[in-house]
Amino acid sequence: MEWLEARDFNLNSTLNSGQLFRYVSFPDHYLIHAGSHLFKIWQKDGRIFFEGAGREFVSRFFRLDDDMEEICRQIGKDDFIRTAIELYRGLRLLRHDPWECLVSFLCSSVKNIPHIKCIVEHLCRHYGPKVSLGNYRGYGFPSSDRISEGGDLERIKAGFRARYLLEISRRAKSMDLMALGKLGYRDAKRELMALPGVGEKIADCVLLYSLDFVEAFPVDTWIRRAIRIGCHGKNNLPDRGIREFAQGYFGRYAGYAQLYLYHYVRNQGRK
Repeated sequence: MEWLEARDFNLNSTLNSGQLFRYVSFPDHYLIHAGSHLFKIWQKDGRIFFEGAGREFVSRFFRLDDDMEEICRQIGKDDFIRTAIELYRGLRLLRHDPWECLVSFLCSSVKNIPHIKCIVEHLCRHYGPKVSLGNYRGYGFPSSDRISEGGDLERIKAGFRARYLLEISRRAKSMDLMALGKLGYRDAKRELMALPGVGEKIADCVLLYSLDFVEAFPVDTWIRRAIRIGCHGKNNLPDRGIREFAQGYFGRYAGYAQLYLYHYVRNQGRK
């Protein structure tokens, strides 16, 4: 067992904020699948304790180097988001592997979170390597080669997304997703949107949750509602207008603002 100081960090909110689809909750800990990693983690008295992963990986995955005090100061532009920050202080962005992030959010199109988890789990069971931690047995995330060689993806119950998954897996063999992080936001987004089935929301999710573009601002139903309720009555903006407004309003950490607004509105059931 290892541990890290984790002040200004809320493990429960972070894992349940819609960024991660592969974890199992137990009364006193979580089991997390991230790529080929399977690790146990829990939080107590300002520290996180973990087994099955190294300190460097855990610190990077949970972005423990982010200055949450400064981030929250910069995005706390109005009473609405300040309430979200107060309720869920310590909620952090995750730093996924780009391939896993892309495939997971491709599966998220017009689906609720439980269904997304089911599709991703089916994908891993059929194509991922076996992994274990103690008595727990699971599956790592499959490589693009493994998915493309599998051919028939109908059995993972992905519906129309199956053809996109297969085509993206084939293209990924000659594409360096990590290298997109060296481009500017707009260029990286353009590259992702050239992939089949990848629209603006999915592209922004990949940029935000795996490639360190913390200005990315994915827009969905919950965010439309949050902007309408909390940010100066922006009632009739299209998604692109919402994104551009939010990036200008919240600034360089707009993606963190998105995370807090999404988690707040989804959990509070605001109309």
